[in-house]
This record gives sequence, C-alpha cells and structure tokens, in this order.
Amino acid sequence: MAKYSFSDIKKILNDLIDGGGEPELSVYMYGKEYMIIGFINKYSFQRCDSGSGDGSGEFYYSSLDELYNSVTVDNILLKRDWNNITDFDCIDFDWYFGSEVSTNSTSAEDYGEKP
Repeated sequence: MAKYSFSDIKKILNDLIDGGGEPELSVYMYGKEYMIIGFINKYSFQRCDSGSGDGSGEFYYSSLDELYNSVTVDNILLKRDWNNITDFDCIDFDWYFGSEVSTNSTSAEDYGEKP
C-alpha cells in the first residue's frame, strides 16, 4: 500500500511547483520505476529506463487529476494502481518536510507543516 495518498502527493507537488521548483517524483510499482515530473502548467509521467531500449513512454497531462484518471505507459492507471505503489523517492521531499523523510510513515501529515 502506498505510504502517501494521492491528495498528499498532489498537495506536496503543487506546493513545490508554487515555490519555483520542478519536482521529480519516482514511484515504484510492479517491479518498475516511474517518474512524475511537475512543471508550472503540466505534468509528465514516464517509465524510467528499464534497459530494454523500448523508450520511456513519456506522456504529458495538464494536471495531476488528469494524470490520475488516465491510462498511461504500461497501462498504468494511477486511480486503479495507486495502492500498488511500493515506494516514493523525491529529493525535494527533504526540503519540503525540513528533514529526511522516514520510510515508516503512512501519511505526509505525519511530518507536520511545510517549513
């Protein structure tokens, strides 16, 4: 089960973008790494290099909600597959939470407010 809800991730990424960042969030599921990249006016979702040479399958979305509700690379539908995420990795989380993120948490709210 994912340690962050979609609403947690949506708030964090939007806050990071509003702060001038371009967050790159790795999500791991089904034995693969995928990445969500936040931009000012869009988000991308892609499979990270699997070594198979079949490309990243990068897709762009106008919002996280659109991404969440769309079938994307490898037939991933985040609305359906969210609870299959086994881990998240984003260096910007350290800044956002003001300290290193523990892997034992079940919610972003466990870390308190943004500094």
